[in-house]
Amino acid sequence: MKKIIILLSMIATLIISNTLLAQDTDVNIEEDITVNEEVTGDVFVIKKLEFQQIDRWYANYIKKGLKEANENGASLIILEIDTPGGLVSEALAIKNALLDSNVPVVTFINKNALSAGALISLSTKAIYMADGSVIGAATPVYLQGGSATKASEKEVSAMRAAMRSSAEASGKNTKVAEAMVDEKIVLTKKDNGIDLNNKTLLTLSTDEAVELKIADAKANSIQEIIKLRGLDENITITTVELSEYDEVAKFMLNPLVLMIFLALGIIGIYIEVKTPGFGVGGAIAIIGFSLFFFAQVSVGGASWIAPMIFIVGSILVLIELFVIPGFGVAGIAGIVAIFASVFISFGVSNLRQGTYVVFFALILAVTAMIIMAKFLPRSTLFKKISLETDTHGYGASKSYDYLLGLSGVAFTFFRPSGILTIDNKKYDAISQGEFIKKDSKIKVISVEGNKIVVSEEEE
Repeated sequence: MKKIIILLSMIATLIISNTLLAQDTDVNIEEDITVNEEVTGDVFVIKKLEFQQIDRWYANYIKKGLKEANENGASLIILEIDTPGGLVSEALAIKNALLDSNVPVVTFINKNALSAGALISLSTKAIYMADGSVIGAATPVYLQGGSATKASEKEVSAMRAAMRSSAEASGKNTKVAEAMVDEKIVLTKKDNGIDLNNKTLLTLSTDEAVELKIADAKANSIQEIIKLRGLDENITITTVELSEYDEVAKFMLNPLVLMIFLALGIIGIYIEVKTPGFGVGGAIAIIGFSLFFFAQVSVGGASWIAPMIFIVGSILVLIELFVIPGFGVAGIAGIVAIFASVFISFGVSNLRQGTYVVFFALILAVTAMIIMAKFLPRSTLFKKISLETDTHGYGASKSYDYLLGLSGVAFTFFRPSGILTIDNKKYDAISQGEFIKKDSKIKVISVEGNKIVVSEEEE
């Protein structure tokens, strides 16, 4: 129990410290921007990332750029984008941040503003498009098995409303904006400037977008946009680009990486329980869970509540294992809290992704535990750990045959593994499947190499 309490304490300390750090660096565009109606500062350019998916990391990346520009009293923010689309939930978060900015924001579409990218573009004061660029195809879809499935009518309707409201706010053609979402909308050359049947989703080229009043003008560089905006051509341009921290943050928030972090935490606890003392397993668990929640809170913008619930759940499970006999309310509540904390860290809008991450993390962890259960007891590393631990009071040898038939006392609960003491020496052992209470009299009934099997003695 002592080593697990130490492990939990270290995990809690690291998660709390990482959470506090994340709270200091979290971007909140609504709270952090100071109103400045008469700014005359630099032009801030948030540079494009080639064909960048819109996800949680990208939403925070843009918010960080908006915050920096607002705090430095910029006169204009140019958001350069090239995206095939992505998560609608994160596009809506970006939209809100753009609309709340006190410094005017314009979009420079440099190649692609598809799907959710069209919504982001329409949420700015003006749109400028480079030659060969496109905007549109914004109907929400789900990707399943490599194929795209159109979202429900309710979700399509919500996206239409979001596109319409954004177009209205920026003085754009609302009917054309809606046709980018719903292929059932019919447009005519006479009334709308373009012919579109009720089976085709609208996507516009640069010239078409300008003609239909979706884009304000054609521009092939930042300097052209500055000139079109009537600003001094010698004005200072500050570029917001991808930093080393952004690269690391982007990597950490990858669903595959989150899955590995989570699996490492689970595997670490398994190793720690199976090996005596506090060592490799504990370190792996601390690193895995700490990195997982740090990525979710600091990079993904999750609430600090998630890691706190994780810690509470872990404490409840430990209470159930080492304080309360049997397995009841505390244990069940603890397990529910641990799983809930993981899902909460993804947020309501990313529950689908969270489900996939947790599912495959469990598969990876269980597979690794099965392999370790078969090969770990025979490994050189396991034997080395066991021998090193012997200097701290644990009995260890290459064979435990001499213990066969001896009686001892359960130093911990057996569920079914635990620790027994014989002649004041401690040994890792396992029951035949039954739970044995702490301080019960037990007897060694079988020895197989390093494996000691015990049963409770009848009084």
